[in-house]
Amino acid sequence: MKRWRIAGLIVLVLAAVLFALNFAIVRSSPSLPGGSNTLASNLVRMRRGEIGFWLTGNVVRTPVTDWSFIDSIRNIQVQTHTPYLLPHVLTTDIARVDDHIYLFSEYFAPARGKRDTRGDFPQARFWNRMVVRDPRIRVKIGDRLFDMRAYPLTAPAEIEVVRNVFLSKYDDVKRRDDAPESRRPALYFFRLEPQWSSD
Repeated sequence: MKRWRIAGLIVLVLAAVLFALNFAIVRSSPSLPGGSNTLASNLVRMRRGEIGFWLTGNVVRTPVTDWSFIDSIRNIQVQTHTPYLLPHVLTTDIARVDDHIYLFSEYFAPARGKRDTRGDFPQARFWNRMVVRDPRIRVKIGDRLFDMRAYPLTAPAEIEVVRNVFLSKYDDVKRRDDAPESRRPALYFFRLEPQWSSD
């Protein structure tokens, strides 16, 4: 009988921990569509290699003079610094304007009855908060790693140019941007500045 009580207690504790973890994950990025940011969906994405904790690859230390190869790259991975010392890796999109490189982040329209977080930058996306808190990131393109700093765009003219580049490169982003305003996501952009070092 004692074993059953211990087993039951373990199951209850495990269930409580999983519930709390799922709650924390859902709350971490409220701008994502419902169901796409749960413990279960994150475990699936982790298995696919879309998210994780550390990037591996060859660190590039020689300055790149021509970033045009980015035009054919659809997705890249970004490693951010978190306050709890465990890196956070995510997959996102990348584009360039001349010699400048940019990332973007999408804040989706809310489901019915949910709060609209499209104007809550950077609070409504976990990785955005981490980058604004600490702009040092590592970007993986192919099997190469680039140490960079990421800064949110604030100049309206630059935002408009970069926005148009992303809309022309990514059909799915363009389709969502063409939706009625009530369903249209808000787009935010980061400019990347490579950090070259011989260390």
